[in-house]
Parts: sequence; structure tokens; C-alpha cells
Amino acid sequence: MTFLETLGVEAPIVQAGLGGGLSRHELAAAVSEAGGLGTIAVIGAKAIEQELTSARAVTDRPVAVNLLLPFAEGEWFEAAAEADVVVTFWGEPERRTPGTWIHQCGSVEEAQAARSAGADAVIVQGLEAGGHVRGTTPATELLAQAKAALPSGYPLLLAGGIAERADVERALESGATAAVAGTRFLLSEESRAHPEYKRRLLGAEDTLLTELFGAGWPAPHRVVPNAATERGEDQEPLPPLAPLDDAPVSMIDTAPLYAGETVARIRELRPAAEIVATLTP
Repeated sequence: MTFLETLGVEAPIVQAGLGGGLSRHELAAAVSEAGGLGTIAVIGAKAIEQELTSARAVTDRPVAVNLLLPFAEGEWFEAAAEADVVVTFWGEPERRTPGTWIHQCGSVEEAQAARSAGADAVIVQGLEAGGHVRGTTPATELLAQAKAALPSGYPLLLAGGIAERADVERALESGATAAVAGTRFLLSEESRAHPEYKRRLLGAEDTLLTELFGAGWPAPHRVVPNAATERGEDQEPLPPLAPLDDAPVSMIDTAPLYAGETVARIRELRPAAEIVATLTP
């Protein structure tokens, strides 16, 4: 039985955790109900509990919760343990949940450390990915390196550069267990991104890596340029929270517009279930 089969996931498609509330139960449940693995990414134990409860009300398929280690507190892990999968990112890998645990990595060394710490699988994140970018190597290149360094059969999921079925096929042919898509699901009808944020991304041609949005978290972020990035990095760091659907429109030019390099190939919003079907080989 494959790793995905043990989880009860039919399609080799994972929706990345879109942090700060961009991916709540609406998106995660729609992805999971369509056969992929949907991921909730919200702030605080109470929000995690509420979103999981809401997801369970509309699907009995597996659902994941994503936790950023620099911010996640003990009670967050307690709440997330009710999910079918806990995904962690950006920090020393350590098992803090009794169930299925996946750690997202940006290097072979980190992938090896995660496996040694007991991770059931790892996500290898390529440089192309949007949002918080830990990877410094192109995705398929990092996948090949991790595949060579880790035991045969150990589950490796690939993040970065996934927007179309051909991308998924390439990832699977290269040895990935599943493909992880972020920007493609951000530009879904169910994501909680601000409408103007989505509109900007649908018209975007380029992204850039910046540490401008590192107030309280100095990390590279891949974003679509806006007025804030045009002013350059010689300014006080700005908060890393992206504009949600209920945020003031003014945030569009002061907050990060997270997006991966694939944004240049995405030109329409689609329902999450349709995205899963379109991506699945």
C-alpha cells in the first residue's frame, strides 16, 4: 500500500497550506472531497479547532493542518492532532504529533533530519515556490538529490512549479509520491484571498524573492511586485500576513502578495474540485 493509500487519498495532489487563513475549511474540504489532500492553515488553536470541525461537517475525506514552527505553540499541536495529517515547516524537525506527520524541507540535509526525527514523509520545496521559500534549488533537482540520499520507497512530495497536469506528471515521473500546489489553489474560488489580490495575480508575469515582509520573521518570501516592493528593501520590515478577503483593499499595496513562479501560467479562477481533476494524471 502506498503512502497516499494509507491516508485514504486518491489523487496525487496536495493543496499547500496557504498561511494566515488563506486556506480554511472551504478550500481544504473541497480539495479533499475531490480526492486530493486539502490543508487548513490558520492562526491559533481555537481557529484550528473551528476550521477542522467545519471541514468534518462537509467531508469525511482526510484533511491536513499546516503549522509554521516559529509561531506554533503547544496548544496548536494539540488542536492539529485531530487532523488526519500534520504538516510542519520552517524549523528543526521534531515529532510533536502522534499521527501522520509531514515536514516541508528546503535541502537534502533537512529532509534527512526530518526522516531521522520520525517524519512519515517530507515535502521538498523548490526555489520556484511562492510564499515562504526555504528551498534554494529548483524543485526537480532537489527531488533527485533527496531521492538519492534517502532510503528507497521513503515518501517524497514535491512543491514548487506545480500549476498544470504536465507539472504533476513530471513530478511523479521523477519519483515524487505527490505534487503540492499552492498558487494554483490560491487562485481558486474557495481560497480566502482578497479579490484584488487574486486579480493582481491573474495578471502577473513575474515574481521576486524578498525579505521585506519579515517583521518578526526574517525569511525570504516569493511575491508578486506591488507598491511596497517597488519602494525597495531599504525600509522597515513589513508584517508577513497576506490580504484576506475581508481585509481593507489598501493592504494590496502594503502586504505581501504571495505567489510562486507558476503565477505567470495561471489566468483564471476555478473551483478547487475542478483544479484537482485538471491536475490529476
